[in-house]
Amino acid sequence: MDNTTKQGLLNEFETMKLIEQDARDFYLKASRDPSVTDQKVCNCLGKIAEDEGHHIELVDRIMTIVKNCL
Repeated sequence: MDNTTKQGLLNEFETMKLIEQDARDFYLKASRDPSVTDQKVCNCLGKIAEDEGHHIELVDRIMTIVKNCL
């Protein structure tokens, strides 16, 4: 893979990571919003925020692979 293609791919993954971070922050904020009084909803939002955190970790792993192996 040439450097231009590799950098383009890394840029796309960086964009994905930023989207995942924004989503995580949104769900975390929503889970802590005092106007959301249903605990099941709060728990669900918190779980989604946790899942988004895992997605961020996966994107980081992929980026490391691209940087080091391609």
